[in-house]
Amino acid sequence: MQKKIIMIYNLKGNDSERISFNRKLFQYKLQSHKGKYKTVSKGALKKYEKPVRSVVIFNKKDIAKVKKLIDEWKIDSKLYEIYKEIK
Repeated sequence: MQKKIIMIYNLKGNDSERISFNRKLFQYKLQSHKGKYKTVSKGALKKYEKPVRSVVIFNKKDIAKVKKLIDEWKIDSKLYEIYKEIK
């Protein structure tokens, strides 16, 4: 099993800041003219799990990109490493 990181974060502030941070962190799709033009943005995380709001699980190899974003945006967060899966 590849090691994973769980991030718990808190985005206090207005909605536009939260949306801007989420767009930098996650990959998202934009479309205009009723879906005629589609664009996919490049976020820091391409593969991730989001079990509940403000919690993200991602691969350990992406931790440098995520830490950089956290430092830039000054986000209140905690990072934990997941060692093994219980069967």
